[in-house]
Amino acid sequence: MTSRRWIHRSIRGPVVSLSIVAVVLTAAGCIDVFGGSGLELTLVVSDTIAGPDRPITLTVTATSTGKAVVWGQGSSSCQLAAVVRVGGVDRPIDVRACTDDLVLQGVAAGDTLTEAWSWKAEYAVDGALDTLPTGRYRLYTVAGDLERSRGVVVRVVND
Repeated sequence: MTSRRWIHRSIRGPVVSLSIVAVVLTAAGCIDVFGGSGLELTLVVSDTIAGPDRPITLTVTATSTGKAVVWGQGSSSCQLAAVVRVGGVDRPIDVRACTDDLVLQGVAAGDTLTEAWSWKAEYAVDGALDTLPTGRYRLYTVAGDLERSRGVVVRVVND
């Protein structure tokens, strides 16, 4: 019982602290927390054909065109993500190894955040990766549940 309380308190402290910081900055008009206004997301692919033996590079970018924008809390190394539409459902495209820190996720006023990684036509289901069947799929960049980019169509080939 003691260890559970300790874990709960050790996690709750940083979350409460970050939440208070976000509320104070929002009240001061310095950031747009969960508002989405002024956030532009882009996804660039190195090729429009991908597969298990044909990885491509995905580059995702978030740019604040106005105030600073915050879309969540989590790892500083995995702030943005990409999803693939499979059977009408958006699925994460990977299970990345991220730093074990807790920060407000977002971009400062006028700043840009860019992340890139290799993709081999996989998607995550229940924490495990599965290879997409051959076909055409639409990929999107997402910033939490706040915003998503225009879709990019990629053809998956399984040679």
